[in-house]
Amino acid sequence: MIHYLCDGCGATLQRHALRYTVKIDVHAAYDEMEIGLLDLVRSHREEIQELVAKLHKQDAEEIESQIYKRIRLDLCPACQRRFLRAPLHFHASSSAPAPDQEAGPVDVDAFLRSLGFGKTKGDDRDKGGESSSG
Repeated sequence: MIHYLCDGCGATLQRHALRYTVKIDVHAAYDEMEIGLLDLVRSHREEIQELVAKLHKQDAEEIESQIYKRIRLDLCPACQRRFLRAPLHFHASSSAPAPDQEAGPVDVDAFLRSLGFGKTKGDDRDKGGESSSG
């Protein structure tokens, strides 16, 4: 039997039950570059070599997350309402609040880290070298 888990409260959602999907694309935004004739004729070899050397010193996942990250959440109806009321303060919890209960402010970064997004090598070191696999 196919079922889904609500990423907000952890509730099991049956295959044909009402559920909501939230898709978030986070990408680096750059202004358009103006390229002149001098830019086209000069050699960029040294700049490219320096950039490649810097990239070799960084973790590939860290580089990728600085440029683009897609986050997908499956939500039950109660968590969908909570998310729409305050998308920047939405937080996964062990249980969804009662419909008349308002969720308090929460840390979005902590929520995303709880789902496995945004972890860096520094996060593991801060926990005394312990790391969790996900």
